[in-house]
Amino acid sequence: MARLKQTTQKTTSIPRSEMIMVASILLVGCLLRILFLSDSAIEHFDEGVYASNLWFSAEQGAEYPGRFYYAPPLFPFLIEWSMIFLGSGPLGVFLPSLLFGILTVLLIWWVAREWFGPAAGLVALALASLSDLHLLYSRVALTDVGLGFCLLLAVYLTWKSFISEDWKWPLLSGIVTGAGWSIKYNGWLPLAVGISGLIPWVLFRRRQLPRPAGYFLRWLVIAVIGFLVWSPVLIGLQKSGGYSVVSANHSRYIVGFSGWLDSFRRQWENHRMLEGTSGFLSLGIVCLVLCVLVVHWRTVKSESAASVTSDGPSPGFTWNLVLLGLFAAAPILLSAFVGISPVLGLLAVIGILLQLFFSAGRFLFPISSEKDQIPESELHRELATWLLAAWFCGLLLATPLYYPYPRLTIPWTMSAWLGTAALAGWLDQRSGGSFSELFQPSSRSDQNRFRFTPAVGVVAVAVLLVVAFKPWTLVAWQSRTGLESIAQNILADLRSDSGDNSENAILYTYAEPGLFYYLKAQGHPLTGPVADLEFLNSLSSQNPAYLVAGPHATTDPNFQKQFARVKDRFELVHSYDYSPSLLVRLNQSVPGDSTETEPVLLYRAR
Repeated sequence: MARLKQTTQKTTSIPRSEMIMVASILLVGCLLRILFLSDSAIEHFDEGVYASNLWFSAEQGAEYPGRFYYAPPLFPFLIEWSMIFLGSGPLGVFLPSLLFGILTVLLIWWVAREWFGPAAGLVALALASLSDLHLLYSRVALTDVGLGFCLLLAVYLTWKSFISEDWKWPLLSGIVTGAGWSIKYNGWLPLAVGISGLIPWVLFRRRQLPRPAGYFLRWLVIAVIGFLVWSPVLIGLQKSGGYSVVSANHSRYIVGFSGWLDSFRRQWENHRMLEGTSGFLSLGIVCLVLCVLVVHWRTVKSESAASVTSDGPSPGFTWNLVLLGLFAAAPILLSAFVGISPVLGLLAVIGILLQLFFSAGRFLFPISSEKDQIPESELHRELATWLLAAWFCGLLLATPLYYPYPRLTIPWTMSAWLGTAALAGWLDQRSGGSFSELFQPSSRSDQNRFRFTPAVGVVAVAVLLVVAFKPWTLVAWQSRTGLESIAQNILADLRSDSGDNSENAILYTYAEPGLFYYLKAQGHPLTGPVADLEFLNSLSSQNPAYLVAGPHATTDPNFQKQFARVKDRFELVHSYDYSPSLLVRLNQSVPGDSTETEPVLLYRAR
């Protein structure tokens, strides 16, 4: 393989003013993720599965029965060790997701800045830090935020692998890909993004690249290392029937192209139900950044023209700035009617297209001839854009092929953040890449700083209007302690029904890992999950047996069939009203109203 040129990406120091902005937005994002954590609790079915490793001995498999159906072992392993050190409270259970969420915010700033410049980094940082979707799933014990972090890092390292001669980058990219693959079964996504972005880049720029086959060799190394890191998961699945068993289970959630449109519509509605004040504020920050960039670009052009004609601004300059402000405020105003995610998707499409086909400010097809050679830095940025385009378009097509669980859209949402950042980076490039200089006291732009006031004022008013007229809400802070409270009530009623023999009572939970988790965490040792009612054949007078059946049991035809045959052997002790949080309701085929309740039933077996 021919020697690959070492990247000449700019490594200039980050201005202090930019660091202050980055630190401030990052701090806000951290606080939004960790404040009021006591209102978060294990509630989602999969959360109960992932968080229950600690309650099973090695003889019982050291994990919730059937855990392999839902996820590889790495994420439950991280929760288990977090609980060992911090206990079974909210911090111990949610710490892995919190760390992945916070690290994602920091990483996406760095990646966007490396790819498209300081303005892009600030835009991506604001969107990730204040995203309602990402805030919510950073506070749950689910795998999706961890997958998103590994996907972002692996794609970035893949990019580094293609632009640098150092073989440490393919090694690191493969390790991170394997780690993500060990968190979630679709953790191979960086490989798909890498090869899908590499092909058009090599195809169009092959005349400028030394031995293009070398790039595919590097991708192959990443794939092999990623597979090797993931292989222990594959080996571990053999005792349960192999990966085909997992694949068959996952196929139940594929809606295919016939259900693509309905799934897409549901995901759109899911995002609208999740978006709140922080999300609109993040889009408002984006509009302000875009406004500053557009005005600065226009100012640079005006100054260039003035140096030829006259020294003063053109007539109607203020009104032109007001119009530019209205133009820059359009995304936040549009989001009030159609939602934040569609607007980000539109901005991302514009950003990707501009970076690919208008990188020089005019339309240029990204193909090299023997006479047409672009600078190495632009070549690297173009590769990043192709990777981003493959990521964005691929997931836009693939995600609605599955049942519309909101968490599945996190990887696509991250690509929309980067695409919007690409738009900001393109505008910054048009004005000479001097965005960071606008916030330096010594900048020559001080004399023009007041020119931004009319446009920025219009955008600020638009943001305030949208935020003021939208109800204040932050879904991530909504209480999710319903199952935890019911578990406390179950144990209290168990003591009342069994008296002194309550500690010897056996509690069986059917299809409710969240309730199982809290019954164990609250100190009842004789609690176990069941998938049938065969325990009725081994009842003991010394150990009274109880069955806990929740919403999943009432909607399970298999349970209803079994229960109908032996219902005379159960005595209803108590019924509890459970109000699912929005997180859980959005996983249902028809999300119910927040005031609706679902029953959790406690039976005594006889």
